[in-house]
Amino acid sequence: MWERSQVERLTGLSRHMIQDLCYHNTKGGGLGFWEPAVSKPGYSRFDEGDLLMFYLVGQLKRAGFTLREVEPTVFAILENDDSLVRTLQGKADELHARRAELADQLSALECLKDAVSSKPADCLYAVMEAVLVQSVDRAVEDAGQGLDATREEVDTVHALLLDVARGMMGELRYGADCFDAADDMSGAQRCLGEARASVANLLRRGMVPTGPVACGFVRRVSRKLARRCALDTPVETRAHADLIMRALAHVLGDVESGVPVELLFGNGSYAFLSQAFRACTAGAGQGR
Repeated sequence: MWERSQVERLTGLSRHMIQDLCYHNTKGGGLGFWEPAVSKPGYSRFDEGDLLMFYLVGQLKRAGFTLREVEPTVFAILENDDSLVRTLQGKADELHARRAELADQLSALECLKDAVSSKPADCLYAVMEAVLVQSVDRAVEDAGQGLDATREEVDTVHALLLDVARGMMGELRYGADCFDAADDMSGAQRCLGEARASVANLLRRGMVPTGPVACGFVRRVSRKLARRCALDTPVETRAHADLIMRALAHVLGDVESGVPVELLFGNGSYAFLSQAFRACTAGAGQGR
């Protein structure tokens, strides 16, 4: 027989949790689903079966199960059906979702930290740029995996789209006039100016974002950007254009991109562009 203090040391469970498992009327709202080998007022002893059960509870606790989830899980282990598999899979899904949520929160904190060193007037734009850069980072990697792109292709397109993102933020911060001199305007910024005019025209004409005219615009923008990073061969240009188009579809799928896109391209542009790129990408099929 083992005393409760021994069980605590062996299993890592606290005195209160052992009480909650064995008794109903504890302060924390005990479950009372497990009866120790010896249980008397102010006195309890635990045998091998108790020790094994508390060991199991300790493992469940490590896996993130709450006190209320312990009882059904313990009984699921004793069943012969697939209830335990479903229970464990459900907990795994919950933990993965929490991990993804925490990753998003940490990512948002990094963006806010990046803005701390900026001037007060630039602080908001610094946050926006950091968020947009993170979106580009994720988008190019995801698009590259979907197309089995080479590392060189991914890196080349990544550098190009970072230039586009920073060009967007430069125009939002300082206005398009700051890039009016040809010598000061990068290729990406020229594409931005042309794209802005084209989007305004498409919106003014009431074009359907999933229609052929909008898809033609998406393909032209993707090819024009691709020609700036390919080595003048049709195969390379086509590969880069596919990667650019899919990466931009990913970026436009991020709700965080909505505000900078709307501010730069005009009211209604984000919904139009996100639908157009998504539809055109879906129509392009899978693979290279």
